[in-house]
Amino acid sequence: MKISLFSFRVWNRRDSIFLLERLELYLSAGLRIDHAFTVMTEGTSPQKKQSLEAVRQTIERGGSVSVALGEYVRLPGTIVALIGHGELSGELPKSLQTARIIMERESELITKCLSAMAYPFIIALFAGLLTLGLLRGVMPQIIPMLKSLHVTLPLLTRIVIAISDGLLSYGLYIVVGLIISISAFMWAYRRHLFLRKIIHRILMRMPIIGKVIIAYHLSIFFRSVGALIETGVSIAVSYPQVCETVTLLPLKKIFQAHVFEIERGISLGIVLKHSYIPDYVPQLVLAGERSGTLGMSLGSVAALFDRDIEHTLKRITALIEPVMMIGVGCMVGAIALSIMMPIYDISKVLQK
Repeated sequence: MKISLFSFRVWNRRDSIFLLERLELYLSAGLRIDHAFTVMTEGTSPQKKQSLEAVRQTIERGGSVSVALGEYVRLPGTIVALIGHGELSGELPKSLQTARIIMERESELITKCLSAMAYPFIIALFAGLLTLGLLRGVMPQIIPMLKSLHVTLPLLTRIVIAISDGLLSYGLYIVVGLIISISAFMWAYRRHLFLRKIIHRILMRMPIIGKVIIAYHLSIFFRSVGALIETGVSIAVSYPQVCETVTLLPLKKIFQAHVFEIERGISLGIVLKHSYIPDYVPQLVLAGERSGTLGMSLGSVAALFDRDIEHTLKRITALIEPVMMIGVGCMVGAIALSIMMPIYDISKVLQK
């Protein structure tokens, strides 16, 4: 069955979580897997219905439900592996529940990050619009008067006038140039691996923000490996599978460098000693391996990273808010001073 590319885009994270939840409920209630997909196609959008029909037809032909979901719904590789193990072990509803929980926690983590950045973004947007309004709306009315004074204007005034004149003359070209530059950058980012590596390394080395990015990807990695182990997948199988799903390339390279050692049976706690990984992680992992609760220990490690991210985001927000307010005040103050300084200089001359 042919599936349009657009149908892949309708399955966002929230829709995928709801799909897994419904499928888990139907299977737990005793429905056959193909009948469950038939029921789920009712009342859905045409694009989603097309994807679900393709999954159902694959199952009826004897195909794997996990592979079909990965192909037509574009579920992450870790989730596909979890569902695949549930098929093989006969515990598909449990695997679906675990997969759903993982996606929900990842979604919560993303929501926390976006929520923490929302307020600074709004302040920055307001500051930019206010400055643009002053430069495009107010300054053009005042600049002719300042120029008519026939005096040497202060440096700050000349800078503000130059910016205002530039926006009036080349504003449209600047906007078009920015759009083209951003589009070209995004295209190059998707197409060229070396550019992604450079950008990822820069992001990881940024103060504070880099720590959040690393902690976020480590949390997803350890939670995914732990979930696979909890469902009965061995570390030698789960570790390489999750490594392939890591999107932060420097971390992916570090993890993949130890795949051979893990497959040979070397302890995960021993190979996880790296500058990007906190010292407490190998100790917790070793304790889990010795006690036979490795999956649970990896889940606890992921929870610790989640708390670190939350605390760091609160700190970032607390630091950014006063800096943004000071920035807004400086921009507005600079424009006000650029107007007042020439008038003040003229008044002093007239007094003399």
